Amino acid sequence: MKHFFLILCLLGFFHTSLEAQTKQDSTAIQETVLNYIEGWETGDSARMALALHPQLVKRGIVPAKSGQGTELLEASYQDMVTWTVYQKESKKGKPQSDNTIRITEIGLNIANVTCISTEYVDYLHLARTEKGWKILNAVWEPNYQSMYK
Repeated sequence: MKHFFLILCLLGFFHTSLEAQTKQDSTAIQETVLNYIEGWETGDSARMALALHPQLVKRGIVPAKSGQGTELLEASYQDMVTWTVYQKESKKGKPQSDNTIRITEIGLNIANVTCISTEYVDYLHLARTEKGWKILNAVWEPNYQSMYK
């Protein structure tokens, strides 16, 4: 009976520890994604750099310039940090959008997140690193629902 009680206590401790870790991870992941989207919206390249893994692969599926079908755009960590600076001018005086961040799954060292802003829909894969949670992969498209409101 003592062993059974000890096992129950240990299971309860591990469950509580896991819940606390998941909550900490959730908060850290939210912060990473906010650095990404708000960094972009405000032209804050330091926040963008904080959010991204150095080996980021980002792809966008956008309408083709020809008007027929779609085309693929690609960006690296350096592209995103550099391009973010240009947002300061193009977004001048525009209010920040309401952003929705949904964490779909958190593994031990990976997470899957959807980020919806007024302009974009991003599906993000994050990785836990020594420097915290970082966006490793991203695929995005324009937020068509927002465009037609």
